[in-house]
Amino acid sequence: MSTNQTYVKTPKGIEEMNSRSFGLPPDAWKMLALLNGRRRRGDLAEFMPDRDCESLLATLEAGAFIVPLESTAESTRRPRFEPPKDEAERFDMAKNFMRNSAIAFLGSMGSGFISQVDNCQNFEELRQQFQPWREAITLSSDGRKQVAELSMRLAALLS
Repeated sequence: MSTNQTYVKTPKGIEEMNSRSFGLPPDAWKMLALLNGRRRRGDLAEFMPDRDCESLLATLEAGAFIVPLESTAESTRRPRFEPPKDEAERFDMAKNFMRNSAIAFLGSMGSGFISQVDNCQNFEELRQQFQPWREAITLSSDGRKQVAELSMRLAALLS
C-alpha cells in the first residue's frame, strides 16, 4: 500500500468521533481522529510511534469508519458507499456529515452554517442546505480538493 495514501472518515467514522457510539478502542479512536483527508499514510507513525498503524488502519477500514481518498478514475472501480436503509439513521448521518465536514474545513467560521444544519428537522430542510454546504466547503483549499467525493457521499445519504 502506498505511503502517500490518504483517508477520510465515512459518516460512520464521523458519528464515532461525535458520540463514540461504536465503542472503538482508544488507539483506533485516536487513529480515526488523525485521519483528516490530508495526512498521508506514511506520516501516521509520527503521531503514534509505538502503535501498529497498519493494523489500526485495516481495522478502521474493515469497520467502514474510513475510506481511502481516491481520484475519480479510482472511484469508478471501487464499490460505492451504501447508506443505511433506516431513514432516521440516514438523516442523523447526513446531518452529522454536513456538520463535521463544515467544522473540519471551516472551523469556527462555519458556526452559522452549522446552526442552520442543526435546526433542520427533516430531509427536505436538510436537502435545502446541500448547495450552501457545498459552497462553504469550497471556501478552503482542502475542501475544494475533496468536494466532489464528499458531495457524492452526502448525496447518497440525502437521497
